Amino acid sequence: MSASPRFHQTRIYTLIPLQMWLQAVAIALPRIQVSFAVSSASIGYLSSATFFGMMMGALLWGTLSDILGRVSVFNLTLSLSALFGFLSFYVDTFPTLCLANFLLGTAVGGSMPTDGTFALETLPRRKRHLLTSLSVFFSFGSVIAAVVALFVIPGNSCAHAHLPTAPPCDIHKDNNGWKYLFFVLSVITVAMFLARFFFFSLHESPRYLVHAGKKEEAAIVLAKIARFNGDELSITVADVDDDHEEAGGDVGSSTIRRSIAIRDGEEERLLSSPVRERRPLQRVRAASQSSIASVKSSSAYMLARRWIVRPIHAWYVRVSGLLAGEWRTRTLLIWGIWMTMALAYTIFNVFLPTLLEYRSQPNTGSMDDDTSGLVGPLWEVVVFTLGGCPGALIGAYLVDIAPRYRWSKALVLAGATFATGACCFAFTLVSGYLYIVLTTVGMSLMSTIMWSILYGMTPELFVTEVRGTACGTASALSRIGGVLAPLIGGVLVSIDPSLVVLTSTAVFCVSTGLLILLHRNLQHSSGMTSPISDDD
Repeated sequence: MSASPRFHQTRIYTLIPLQMWLQAVAIALPRIQVSFAVSSASIGYLSSATFFGMMMGALLWGTLSDILGRVSVFNLTLSLSALFGFLSFYVDTFPTLCLANFLLGTAVGGSMPTDGTFALETLPRRKRHLLTSLSVFFSFGSVIAAVVALFVIPGNSCAHAHLPTAPPCDIHKDNNGWKYLFFVLSVITVAMFLARFFFFSLHESPRYLVHAGKKEEAAIVLAKIARFNGDELSITVADVDDDHEEAGGDVGSSTIRRSIAIRDGEEERLLSSPVRERRPLQRVRAASQSSIASVKSSSAYMLARRWIVRPIHAWYVRVSGLLAGEWRTRTLLIWGIWMTMALAYTIFNVFLPTLLEYRSQPNTGSMDDDTSGLVGPLWEVVVFTLGGCPGALIGAYLVDIAPRYRWSKALVLAGATFATGACCFAFTLVSGYLYIVLTTVGMSLMSTIMWSILYGMTPELFVTEVRGTACGTASALSRIGGVLAPLIGGVLVSIDPSLVVLTSTAVFCVSTGLLILLHRNLQHSSGMTSPISDDD
């Protein structure tokens, strides 16, 4: 009950804008600091606002994708990313820029878990290692942001404006390169959004439709996907009816299903059924029921129930299931891994352009060419982002061959995470240009392998009913690390820039330890297999 890889090849290109925006914020950070005269200890608030928005977006959109479907959320999040990107171009104060980036974060944060879930549910099980390779388009997004920045920032920025030897520069007129960066990326995001409608045929996840009770629609969608891939298949409701699949083989899946069913029944009873009253109060009861019916028929009530009550209740029900029985340990480990990994990576990545500019600052002499000091660091950022492009493909290959050597994906991921921390630590030990480039490229490559495996592995560990919520909540908790990282990093940079890298290295070691524990959990709970049916 899955689509072939060719179906995905027509739409995975639209994943590019997701990482593109995160890289753009990191690149623009030093220039924004100059524009608004923000201290090093406070500039991290901008990135924190972005990641806080991503946390809220992951929670909201992840749960809504379980309720409303994958395609609606898939399209809405990208359109909102473009809208809020344009908003960032027009703001003129640091607080309003933080607000705009918070809103941008809600859209980007919702895209990541939703897109991964959507891809997983339409890939055949034997091709699921390709989900890991989708992360290569995240790397392409970073490259696009870095290349655009290389063209628009140096000639439209006041480089080293904080140094006494810097030439005169009107910050309000000549330091708008970061705004042009946001504008160009917004245009690219709009193009990607339009491409989803005019060039690619997107269909709802058949697996989601089955579990939503829309089996006829699932059969129709599968027939359309088969036709797109050059096959004419006659698919009936019986072909997509997989109620038998996960019942026996999934660790804890029945517990989650039972929890969801019971609580959904409670919701319907509490929201729809009047409470029985004693006979002397029948008139009051009739009036009360009439009043309740009037309220329930109002559009405001229906909207509130659809967009507020149902998502909150659904999120609570599904999270309760994830924290019950055999699922508890696995869920907590996954959430801890996402949070610590995001903290470690973000501390380094957000401040990398700042660290590179710091190393490139001249100690003496005049600076007649005000922009020359920005070209070198931006080229290094371009090389850094290019270094990550093969990472997703390498990650997909490692995931594909892991079963041959009896490795779990968690164990492979632990190795990639440790290697990322090692490259990060090496960055503090080198000083020459070549060695700086080699360590940053190594960091980029290993971190891309790391993230690609994590994004591909996480959805496989949860059943369909809670997959969107599990991935969305994991992504949201990782944003807590993302929120804290710029604040911590800003303080560390003001003390000693090397502390940023050392802290990042230490947290990567913590992530590695949690992954080893997850590896053991998978061995004991499910024999190194996911809780998803083999026929999925």
